[in-house]
Amino acid sequence: MFNEIVVSGRTLEIETVNHMEDNAFVSLVLDTYGRIIYASPFFYQLTGFSHDEVIGQVLFQSEDETTVISLAMAIKLAQQTGDNWQGEISQKKKNGERLWLDTRLMPRRDDNGEIFAFILLGFDITRHMTIREKLHFRAHNDALTKTLNRQGYYIRSRKKIRAANARGAQIVVAILDLDNFKTINDELGHAAGDEVLRCFISRVKQCISRTTLLGRLGGDEFALTYIDGVDEPMGRGVLQSIVEATRQPMYLQYLQQTVELSVSIGVASYPEHGPNFSSILKAADTALYRVKASGGDDFINYQVPGINEPGSIINTVVC
Repeated sequence: MFNEIVVSGRTLEIETVNHMEDNAFVSLVLDTYGRIIYASPFFYQLTGFSHDEVIGQVLFQSEDETTVISLAMAIKLAQQTGDNWQGEISQKKKNGERLWLDTRLMPRRDDNGEIFAFILLGFDITRHMTIREKLHFRAHNDALTKTLNRQGYYIRSRKKIRAANARGAQIVVAILDLDNFKTINDELGHAAGDEVLRCFISRVKQCISRTTLLGRLGGDEFALTYIDGVDEPMGRGVLQSIVEATRQPMYLQYLQQTVELSVSIGVASYPEHGPNFSSILKAADTALYRVKASGGDDFINYQVPGINEPGSIINTVVC
């Protein structure tokens, strides 16, 4: 059995796929702009949307093209190659839950060979993707502080370097190390130390933007990566606010007592202080050791040796 659907003034015949819907398949007919011309009944059942909320709309729009491809990008790729496109796309349901489809996108041509429509067949893989995302989160995030772990931070920072290269922007990397954490950990115990780290990270998160990367390198050492002027328009102010926020006494529920600590921050910039992420991280680490040697509770910027004096640094940050 076939259905006739008019797309851009041309008639498209599609075979009914109702027999596939019991196996969690959905089918859509799209025009070349990605607007939905037809959706199978199972699609409405799966998403909770009504006919009027879907027809003529462009769905499956990605918020982050670096990790999840949008339907519009998939259509563009299929138009360029003329071949079927296969991949994973994502869309929020009406209730806000995330729907994932393993998708096959098939172009349809008119008598002149011009692509005028697309048929989309999708298999519901939401449960599979939810499990995969949880495993990915555990592999790339620190269980205690809920920040990125070392591996996750390195991977995401290198992506930021590539993004900065594309737009000619400056990347800032800052390494943060608590000054007297070892004393707290040794004298008050590891449970108290864990609470201090969680409290510290909570304060750091209040000082930075949502798009700034924050990772735990190990122990009480953390790192920030941000594109100057994009993620953090006022880099110096952000770092100063972290130093000042850390100085505020922390009340530990675990021991019902207050502790005081401070933070040292070493800062370096790409491409000013190195050609890649590894070299910038090393420069920031060098600056961190210098601020520690100066008593801590401050932030300083790495200075390339030889510009002013061998191994010199400055205690201001131009971000």
